[in-house]
Amino acid sequence: MTRPDKVAKMVHSRNARSGVRINNSRVKRHEFHVTRKQIFLIIIMLFLFMGSSIGYVWSTFESTQIGYDLSQMQKEEMRLRETNRKLKLELAVLKSPQNLEVMATQKLGLGQPSPKQIIVLQ
Repeated sequence: MTRPDKVAKMVHSRNARSGVRINNSRVKRHEFHVTRKQIFLIIIMLFLFMGSSIGYVWSTFESTQIGYDLSQMQKEEMRLRETNRKLKLELAVLKSPQNLEVMATQKLGLGQPSPKQIIVLQ
């Protein structure tokens, strides 16, 4: 080999910027190796992640359902309050003295008592 060939070979065997020789012959290639313990831990972590994900989705679904149920119950409460108000009004009308007198005279055929029918209790 001539000197220019040696120099060219040396230039190619060195890092172009730093001029340091690069020798990769001793560098060992590391293969990705996983032990049984690591596989077991990975499986446990996956189950924990899936369990927490399912728990989150379930709790979100339940809170949405509770919101819908609450809305329906509020509507039912408003309907029942309105019905209660109407029934109280109807009860007040039926208990009024004017209404009782009209019902007694027209529907039941009752009239004012004569003075002989009145008995005073002491």
